[in-house]
Amino acid sequence: MTNKHQHPESDPMEESSAGNSQQESESMDDSQSEALTAAISEANDLRERLLRWQADFDNLRRRSSGEILEARRNAEGAFAKDLLDVLDHFETALAVDPAKTDAATLLQGVKITYDELKKVLQRRGIEGFDPTGQSFDPNRHEAIAREVNAAVEPMTIVQSFQRGYMMGDKILRPAKVKVSTKE
Repeated sequence: MTNKHQHPESDPMEESSAGNSQQESESMDDSQSEALTAAISEANDLRERLLRWQADFDNLRRRSSGEILEARRNAEGAFAKDLLDVLDHFETALAVDPAKTDAATLLQGVKITYDELKKVLQRRGIEGFDPTGQSFDPNRHEAIAREVNAAVEPMTIVQSFQRGYMMGDKILRPAKVKVSTKE
């Protein structure tokens, strides 16, 4: 008699298939683990590179700021040195005994000092300008007076009270001027 309730014998194909699934699962877990480890390693490498680049950039910024400051100091020092010659001319003029010097000689000394100061400014690219006769430009001129003048176009500069100064294309000081009007 056969017992229907006997456990059926295991099928070797089913066991083999189950074993392969488990091996594939373990194999998949191993490959996923390796991929995850590789990704983490790459992320850490990229993070370290980023940190080094940030440090290099910060160092470059600090070094550049220091170099700019040093260049500015050198330029200011050179400009101040040039101005010392002008100061020397003033000191010489002030040391003159007015009782022993005539006005023409004193005026000649002032002219020498003026010319020396103009040379210092020109070496630095600073130029004065007198806009008399030009059209008024609020970027270059400061109108401090108006004059009714039918002989010229309105908004024409008819008189300069104070010269303007430029360094290259930059206005250091606008010229103070009188501008014509119709009425």
